[in-house]
Amino acid sequence: MSTTTAVRRARSAARAHPAYFLAVKAAVATMLAWLVVGPIGGFAAEYPYYAPLGALAVVSTSVAVSMRSSVEVVVAILLGAAIALAAQLLPLPEPIPLGLAVIVASLVAASGVAGAMGSWVPLAAMFVLVAGAGESIEYSAAYAGLTAVGALVGVAVNVALPQLLLTPAAIAQDQLRAQLADRLDELADALEQEVVNELDWNALRHSLDRTARSASDLIAQARDARRANWKAARWAGAADHQEVRAEALRSLASCVDEVIALVADQRAEIRNDDDAAAELRGRASAALRAVATLLRDSTTLVDARDAVSALRSEVVRAQARTGDHHFAAAAITLNLEQAVEAWS
Repeated sequence: MSTTTAVRRARSAARAHPAYFLAVKAAVATMLAWLVVGPIGGFAAEYPYYAPLGALAVVSTSVAVSMRSSVEVVVAILLGAAIALAAQLLPLPEPIPLGLAVIVASLVAASGVAGAMGSWVPLAAMFVLVAGAGESIEYSAAYAGLTAVGALVGVAVNVALPQLLLTPAAIAQDQLRAQLADRLDELADALEQEVVNELDWNALRHSLDRTARSASDLIAQARDARRANWKAARWAGAADHQEVRAEALRSLASCVDEVIALVADQRAEIRNDDDAAAELRGRASAALRAVATLLRDSTTLVDARDAVSALRSEVVRAQARTGDHHFAAAAITLNLEQAVEAWS
């Protein structure tokens, strides 16, 4: 295997698994933070580990999140230190001031003042009271100052080595698309073989919902990773296409979920034991398979539209012939039409 091929594979793996590159960035940031504070001396020589800790706390797949975290972690430490210093002034025997400080700091953290770094507030209060006993002010300054320096190093590493997260989001979208197509095929099989009750439709709906939410979360992370990212402009076209695709998949997932609910409903007219219902089941099954094929191969758009149109025509004929409304079949038709148009 050539060097070029190895590099290409490594790059593809890093894009598909952002945790790999994130781990490398974290290692680089912590080492740089340690080197930066080494020559400072004084309190930095006494507490040098707070710099790499600050760097590690803010390294992220998103530059914007990293910047926000760097501010939040310093705010959290300052709040915790202030609470600890106030608790020290209380004329109470140990360890009561420590317990009170942790209670107050935990409530402050829960208020959201320090954002995602809220858990650092009670930690800072505890460290100042325990590790900084006797020199609380000096310790607090060292704790906050060195952590801030490390956080700045972490932000710098994130800015220099940003991530876009487009590949994980694309993989999740492909998984959702494949699962939607599989669910449509399962619905078609159930209608053709009249074994609707044998499938656990709620389990299928929950599985689909989990996949849809996972894909949505990854798209949101990819969107967040574009902010303050110098690589974003270069990949803007791909990112915009991914956003459009995400909206289509959200609409598709909603339509498929509704179709599952309609088919699984035992009261639906499409499950009646008569010729009209049997013909509707056949047309619906064909339409479901055509839409499933469309999700796997976009070149079959015309076939999918024709199959759904044939289902609509059959619903109209069945209503005219029997006088029944066939609400379920009509609703399935509407959802499949929306699914086709969403994907097209």
